[in-house]
Amino acid sequence: MREELLAPGDIDPLGRHLNIGRHPQPVVQIALLAEDENVQNELATHGIATQTPKQVEPIQVRYASELLAVYTQIGRNQKLGISGRPTHLLQSLTTAIIFQIQGETIVFLPSFSDEQQFYLTLDFNFWVAQIKTEIAYSHYNWRGLGRPTITLLITNTMLSTGSDALLELMKDLKDGHCNGTAVKLGRLNQLMLTAGREKIDFLHEFEFNQSSVQDCAPVPQYLAYNPEKNQLLSPTQELKLECENNLGLLLSRLRYSENLYEQIELLQALMRLQGLDFNTGFAGSEQPVTVADLLNEVYLKASQSSHSKIPFSSRALERAKSKIAWAVVRRAAGLLNKVDMGLSDAVTDILVQQKEIMVGKSYTEASMITRPLPNAEIMDKIYNFCREDIRDRVLTQEIIIYLGLFIKSEPQLFKGLLTLRVGYLILLITSELASELQVTQDEAYERLMHLSPFEIKKRLGQVLAGYEELQQVVFQQEALHVNQHQQDIEWMVLSDSDESEPPVGGWLRKRQRDGAVNRVPKDFYPSVWRVMKHCKGLVIGDKLERRNRLDSNLILSEMTPGEKNFALLVEHLLNKIPASENRQINIEALMALAALVERNPKLQIEGYIVLEVVIGHAVRLAWLDPYLKEIFAQGGNIKGSQSARYDEHKVAAWRTFYESSPYVCASYVVIALQFLTELGETSEV
Repeated sequence: MREELLAPGDIDPLGRHLNIGRHPQPVVQIALLAEDENVQNELATHGIATQTPKQVEPIQVRYASELLAVYTQIGRNQKLGISGRPTHLLQSLTTAIIFQIQGETIVFLPSFSDEQQFYLTLDFNFWVAQIKTEIAYSHYNWRGLGRPTITLLITNTMLSTGSDALLELMKDLKDGHCNGTAVKLGRLNQLMLTAGREKIDFLHEFEFNQSSVQDCAPVPQYLAYNPEKNQLLSPTQELKLECENNLGLLLSRLRYSENLYEQIELLQALMRLQGLDFNTGFAGSEQPVTVADLLNEVYLKASQSSHSKIPFSSRALERAKSKIAWAVVRRAAGLLNKVDMGLSDAVTDILVQQKEIMVGKSYTEASMITRPLPNAEIMDKIYNFCREDIRDRVLTQEIIIYLGLFIKSEPQLFKGLLTLRVGYLILLITSELASELQVTQDEAYERLMHLSPFEIKKRLGQVLAGYEELQQVVFQQEALHVNQHQQDIEWMVLSDSDESEPPVGGWLRKRQRDGAVNRVPKDFYPSVWRVMKHCKGLVIGDKLERRNRLDSNLILSEMTPGEKNFALLVEHLLNKIPASENRQINIEALMALAALVERNPKLQIEGYIVLEVVIGHAVRLAWLDPYLKEIFAQGGNIKGSQSARYDEHKVAAWRTFYESSPYVCASYVVIALQFLTELGETSEV
């Protein structure tokens, strides 16, 4: 180079050396396209000029997923065994380029505009927020030649569902600014003159699909739908469908159902019995109509509009309601195993900030994410450790994606947090909603499912900002109220001499064996029935699943202690608990409660006994036991610094509890119940 035999451009054909020390922060160009002339005319009435995809021809408009397929061909060499670009989500800096591919001029919509990927794109408030973020990101990080050019396609659905937020954004773009970022709105053929460009010639045998974004094939309709009959099912109705094993009955009911909420429950039951590829036998097509086909149909119908009556009571939640049936969308997305392409990137964004992620509510090392993983491995963890509600799988994805967005935009929210426990964050959001609406946690979780992604993201931000205070809210919501003074209750557990010596392999191994074969003690089911006489009801298993609630008034009036139907109902709820050792601990806890109410025949608990809560506090108190005397001597309380240590060592605490004898576990179950009743007395004061 000193001898001028080489120029900088010879060793840097992309010209990146020209940008060293320069941060141009160019104007971001925006090309607005309308899906059809109806959308174009509607936007024109608001003074916003657009073009349709046909009007910009011969320029092609395609989805980012097709550009992703193009990149998998670049650099591929079969003889050398070299693959092309891995299938990672394309960022806005990649799609903000005008491409010349095999002689064709093509623009690609941003990745978050691909409706086939994940349902977050259906929430247009979230979509608008994403656009603002991507515009700012392109403005501050563009280093290429020319200007970044973002192409946006406005559809009929956007105007009908999210018109207010969308029109506000369009007006900002027209005025030449977006959240302080300079933008230029114009026709695509004009913006091309100053846009960044890239040329790709050799793509092996790759060919684009014949259709582009303006061509939409009609989706076959097999299921009936009547918006007036679209309403929520009761927990009892859902539980009956969950227990139904008659295939013919399920198919018959599905043929006549006009309610999306009922249809999705029926399809979930069919999937449980036969799988996604089961031929339902619906007429009207030469090809078999599978459960997956019907799920896709329900997913699309729920994505468009819903006139269902959802029992929201606060004004904020009323405003948050959407025409989209989000609860149905989330359940269908979970059953169809939909995955957001940006999940892996969100996990990486969190990990590079020195944070770890724990999915689900199972406190094991296997549920931790401590290194970047591909989407498939992340989803394996989510499938293995998330709650039984299929919607929790996709909600967990949502929360991880929102955490990835927050940690980049507002890193101060994560101060003091090392492990981001996704399941616990969902619980905090649910608890805040329960407090706001004055409902139980399982009812609040059901309301949460009806909120849009944008609203959930906003509530997650509030939870992160008030993390410490909300933990105390959870404690107060778990409190129990009794009709007796504490000194009048006999808090004692009788020891069983047969359980003094640990069995071969230890108590954990024995619990795993007994739980796997559903072994229960003598008179177990009548004992559970008697417990229900002393409380409003029982919640066995996942506390946020409203189908797991047994209402005492209903059970005691319809069933007897020795009735087989009652035993089958309790067994069904126990079988839903995935870990065999946890299932066995629930059985031991129920027996400990039965012994307690037998010694205290006048004891009445006003609310529901949630076994998951009682056992969780039993584990915590058992882990903290060596410190209790010291804490009380210092005038402190259980929720002080030692409690924080428990949060850091939950995996070890639960394993230690599983390794303890039944007598020790029963003792701490009773101690936990006493703690919750004392908490109830404190909250009254």
